[in-house]
Amino acid sequence: MFDRRKFIKKSAVWSGYALAAVAIGLPVFSFVGFRKITKKKIAFPPDSQLAPVNFKEGVYLLSHKDEFYALSARCPHLGCTVNFDAVSKTFKCPCHGSAFDLLGKWISGPARKNLQPLPIKKNSNGDIETVLKI
Repeated sequence: MFDRRKFIKKSAVWSGYALAAVAIGLPVFSFVGFRKITKKKIAFPPDSQLAPVNFKEGVYLLSHKDEFYALSARCPHLGCTVNFDAVSKTFKCPCHGSAFDLLGKWISGPARKNLQPLPIKKNSNGDIETVLKI
């Protein structure tokens, strides 16, 4: 027949398992799935715009024939900060060896995507600003 004590005991055990799964799973899923994106404004003053390649807080500002463009310094493979190699005029990832050209296009390595281009605007005081999503 039906044993009420066994039913209550099993219900309590399974309720405990369910609570433990929620207590463990909720922080994991909230970290993975619901990441808050913050924006950081980065400004390059006119004196730092003279060099062909400038780095500041995770952004490369590049100038070519009086035109400026900005690239994120974050490697699309695993998020390492890429370095600029002045000899070969390429960006290289120190973690896994991905390489990108001056426009941020992927050349070699495990990263199969280009470096992220960032929108820029020039202020009235001559600063070039961009917004980096973190």
